[in-house]
Amino acid sequence: MTIQPDPPWKKLLSRDGKSPDGARLLLRLVRECWQFRGRLLPAVSALLALAGTRLYLTWLVKLWAEGPLVTGDTADMVRLFMLSTAVTGGMVVAVFFSLYMLSSVNQRMLQSLRNKAHYSVIRADMRKIREYRAGDLYSRVFNDIGLLSGFVGNVFQRMLGETCVAVGSIVMMFYLNWRLALTVIIVVPMAALMLAGITGIVRRWAESAQTRLGALSAVFTEQVRGISTIKGYRTEDFEHGRFARINRVYRQRFLRGDIWSAALLSIIWLITGLGLLCLIWYGTRQVMSGEITAGALLAFCLYAGQTVEPVRKLSDVHVGLQRTMAAAGRIFQVLDLYVVKTDGGLSISHPARGALQFEHVRFRYKDDESLFEDLDFRIEPQETVAIVAASGGGKSTLARLLLRFWDANAGRILLDGADLKDLSLSQLRNAICVVEQDPFIFSGLLEDNIRYGSWEASAAEIERAADLACLGPLVESLPRGLHASLEEGGQDLSGGQKQRIALARAIVRDPAVLVLDEATSAIDSDTEREIFQRIAGWLTRRTVLLMAHRLSTVSRFDRIVMIEGGTVAGDGSVSQLVRECPPFRRLFHEQFDPLKAADTD
Repeated sequence: MTIQPDPPWKKLLSRDGKSPDGARLLLRLVRECWQFRGRLLPAVSALLALAGTRLYLTWLVKLWAEGPLVTGDTADMVRLFMLSTAVTGGMVVAVFFSLYMLSSVNQRMLQSLRNKAHYSVIRADMRKIREYRAGDLYSRVFNDIGLLSGFVGNVFQRMLGETCVAVGSIVMMFYLNWRLALTVIIVVPMAALMLAGITGIVRRWAESAQTRLGALSAVFTEQVRGISTIKGYRTEDFEHGRFARINRVYRQRFLRGDIWSAALLSIIWLITGLGLLCLIWYGTRQVMSGEITAGALLAFCLYAGQTVEPVRKLSDVHVGLQRTMAAAGRIFQVLDLYVVKTDGGLSISHPARGALQFEHVRFRYKDDESLFEDLDFRIEPQETVAIVAASGGGKSTLARLLLRFWDANAGRILLDGADLKDLSLSQLRNAICVVEQDPFIFSGLLEDNIRYGSWEASAAEIERAADLACLGPLVESLPRGLHASLEEGGQDLSGGQKQRIALARAIVRDPAVLVLDEATSAIDSDTEREIFQRIAGWLTRRTVLLMAHRLSTVSRFDRIVMIEGGTVAGDGSVSQLVRECPPFRRLFHEQFDPLKAADTD
């Protein structure tokens, strides 16, 4: 299997080896926003304009205090009033435009991340995707991405906008009185040190809380899927206790982060409050000594407030940003799942002949768990072969290897003489179709479930496939027939009905190679016999691999391959295997006597 290499950011891990560097995560989120720069740049321009108007309004307060309030000049008062009105109008326009444009960028970024996460999950290597529980993936795609909803506003509106106001205010304070400015500016590095010391702790607890929330979602998803088993075994209290325990741990870890957040904000308020008190005391002495005017002190205090208040807001934003970074790390783990390359280079001849060859195939799920050691056999085009093995002997794995959900560790699997690894993956999966023992039925119309993956199929083809799969009784029992709606997962269907729908789906797809992986295990013997009689002509035009546990099923076919110990233990007809293959006799010994009795009758 060809997979994409690790992205560079994965190498930048913290000491625990789990969380990417916060600065790198922030940069990556900014890059996600940058793809909408047509809206982002006007929003940033509006924020800069907003900062400028706020600073200029404060300067107008100084002019007002030193001008009309002292001189009583009516003309000067009107001029300043009109100027202030115009600046206020500009500030209102900048506020509205920046808020709307940033919200637009934020929602587009969330939509993009959800789409990318979904695409990554759908396209991910099967081995990687199975490392995650379904509920945890759900939590990452929805809960964690939802936590990013305030990212654009926090980073650009508050961090960028408030930083511009703070920097501009500091410049104006030094312009007005550098001695007073020094008393205020000392607050900034003190606040920065507190941010650096505590926010890392907040982020770690936030990440831990999000992990538990993912586990909580996984447990709930599992319980919903297994609700019939839970009720049947009367384990409602046990399952509720399991959910409640994880929920309690999530609450505890979330509150641990909140404790540190509250401590940080309290300290920031203490530092900035003391800084402002010192400013007022020292500034009042300078006014009393005649070194500055009362208007200059008023303006200076307003500028100081515009410096201190952003520091307080930024501390709050920084705490929230740590939770965002924790969520972003979990999201990017999903976005960076290994993805199988869809183009192997070689095209499959159309139509494919369907010749299959397993050349000394070796496969292991884990290094110490061997499944196939030297699997070697050939299937001719349009040949039907039954594959039998004990439970866990590798029948389903064989189907997954054919679809390249996994790749063999050694040896080759050939389709029409070409290695599966060299073939286009999309063409390979068009040529090979697997009908599983427990097929998935999607919510929606019955005909859409049969047409699934073969969207161009006509109504006549759907009806023919339903007839071949013996779906007539089900279609007749539904009020709208093929147009009837089915529940999610086929909850309103029996196991046999779901298997027949899956078989009809495969018939519509018309593959060169059909793999029936216990595809009739939930169907009674009479119905199974009728199905095989109906599709006999259809099966002769393609290569068929049938995996089954029932001797009555496999005995319908002239050739049976017995797999044991990861190799072919027997290859021939039922009578040959009974005589020459002990593993085959052991596997079916309990079914031999009923079969003989039927033959005698």
